Amino acid sequence: MDILSNKLDCIKKQPGLYIGKKSLILLKAYIDGYIERQNELNNNYDLGFYPGFQEYIQTRFNIKSSHNWADIINFFSTTEEEAFDRFYVLLEGFLKNEI
Repeated sequence: MDILSNKLDCIKKQPGLYIGKKSLILLKAYIDGYIERQNELNNNYDLGFYPGFQEYIQTRFNIKSSHNWADIINFFSTTEEEAFDRFYVLLEGFLKNEI
């Protein structure tokens, strides 16, 4: 995940260069594509995006649903840019083990 973490930092600084614009939907598509490719290369289909992040988002927003973390963040945001920025704040909290 270190490579993905570094890439996420690059995308945060220059989203237009990597995904076209500040959009959590586009960022999730990028992340999903990256993870899928890593799984194919390593013959490991267990690799996912930060285990526990989905549950962290559900806890933070006090919601239990089948929607993925990006859909939940988007639902509670008014714009794509806000959702994009909020994702990074939430990811930082998750990585620091905040709930």
